[in-house]
Amino acid sequence: QVYNWLSAPDHEAKHLNACNQRQESTGSWFVQGECFKDWKIRSNSFLLLRGIPGAGKTVLWQVFLDYSITRDCLSDSSLAITYFYFDFHNTEARPAIILRSLVKQLALQCGSIPDALTKLFDENAEGQRSPTPEALMSTVKSLVGGFQNVYIVLDALDECQERSELLALLRRIHDWGLDKVHLLATSRTDHDIEEVLNPLVSHQVSMDENQVDGDIRIHVSKSLEHDVKFQLCSAEEKKVIETTLMKGAHGMTGRFRWVACQLDALRKCRSPAALQKTLKSLPKTLYQTYDKILSDIHEDDRQDALTLLKWLAFSVRPISLDEAVEVLATDPTAEDGPLFDRRRRLRHARDILTICSSLVITTAPAVMVRNTEVNTNEASSSKHNNNLDGGRVSPTEELRLAHFSVREYLISEHLRRGETVVSFYSFNKTMADTFIAQTCLAYLLQFDKQGGVDSTTTRAYPLSEYAATQWTRHAHSDTCGVSDSESDTLHKLIMALFQSKDAMYGNWLRLYNPDLSDDPRRPKTKCTPLYYSSLAGLERATRSLLDNGSDVNVQGG
Repeated sequence: QVYNWLSAPDHEAKHLNACNQRQESTGSWFVQGECFKDWKIRSNSFLLLRGIPGAGKTVLWQVFLDYSITRDCLSDSSLAITYFYFDFHNTEARPAIILRSLVKQLALQCGSIPDALTKLFDENAEGQRSPTPEALMSTVKSLVGGFQNVYIVLDALDECQERSELLALLRRIHDWGLDKVHLLATSRTDHDIEEVLNPLVSHQVSMDENQVDGDIRIHVSKSLEHDVKFQLCSAEEKKVIETTLMKGAHGMTGRFRWVACQLDALRKCRSPAALQKTLKSLPKTLYQTYDKILSDIHEDDRQDALTLLKWLAFSVRPISLDEAVEVLATDPTAEDGPLFDRRRRLRHARDILTICSSLVITTAPAVMVRNTEVNTNEASSSKHNNNLDGGRVSPTEELRLAHFSVREYLISEHLRRGETVVSFYSFNKTMADTFIAQTCLAYLLQFDKQGGVDSTTTRAYPLSEYAATQWTRHAHSDTCGVSDSESDTLHKLIMALFQSKDAMYGNWLRLYNPDLSDDPRRPKTKCTPLYYSSLAGLERATRSLLDNGSDVNVQGG
């Protein structure tokens, strides 16, 4: 009960996915180097691993975790390690959430529930309130005191959405001045991060080109040796592949990622002639590689590919394969049929992977609560639960962009100014948010019968949880860069929901009541569309509701 109350994000799935990406022996230069060895034993040390996009920072980070966990922490209970993965989808990575994760990970390594955590639980009305960041910080400090050495490791600081708050948190932990605390972080060489961290950092490692090339060679060699797609290649062909890829990657920005994409392309070669042709026409840069992937998408799949890329680039959280299937079965602009059509559902969810090729990957699902601030006792109670299926993410695999550089490419000037066949896929955050909001609303409008949702709805209709909880967040986005027709479509869908009397509007609130997520002490009554429109900051919809006679004096909320 105490651990559930913390509502800490589960990073075990991400940890396992990172393990699967790493080839044995890569990164050995890092853990065997004097810098790493000195960092592990120096008092209050801070190691910053710096590198350009696609250089393999996460691979080295994983090497450290494997090395430390297997050789040190598992064999010595006086040592503890905590880790936190940042990525551009992790919009909930606020200081309080990071601290919750640190508290839980440290507590679990204590053997039994530590007194510091029990005290935190009791001081918050035995789990009836959420702990403050200050209380969590104090608990982390107390838990650290129970170990001889504690390693706090964070991957991809540059992908944190709340960067300034994160940097302030790291500074506070470092300023404790505790000899037993050892911080390690990976990041791009972004000025604002280095400006804050440079005075704190005791050790720095930059991704040296020769060292990274060595890791790439190991990765390529292991792939050619063990991947079933390359088993029929001759020894000479494998040698040519390795030589060609190493030559092409040398000195390139994002070379680790570039090599991964080329290996994906080579796996698809069905004959020696096709293999030779592909090797002779390898793209020269990572963005040109992405250009080729987009240009190779079949014409019949182009619209579906664009739909998926918008969702994967700017969804609030990663979506599951089942949710992606529902997204493709929804057409917010359909005129001759339903907005959501079951007949458009893919028979095989994994067919999605053939649409976007190397731009997307699947990962094991994380177990997470939709609203990390929700009171656990209330979240688990059918009486008070404002989500009919407990707010849980679908247990199917998650669909993600393969790398942060893919999102950067999709919103880049390079793509926007590219040839028509690839510039078709260019968009910005506002355009994506508008489209995602349209899709969510179109999906919700299918529930047009009184009492049309129940405890089985979120399983039978996998996108219903995301659509109900997140449409206002996407709809609230600035409309700069969105065409009038797209803006009008969104407004039309919003008003269709708000003016649907008790059917669709009531079913949305049964799936998710915005009031209950913010403060469980608020009245648990259904309020007017005007109230929820104002609460969500939907200015145009609010004005329309007022123009149509909505009463601002109605009580509720």
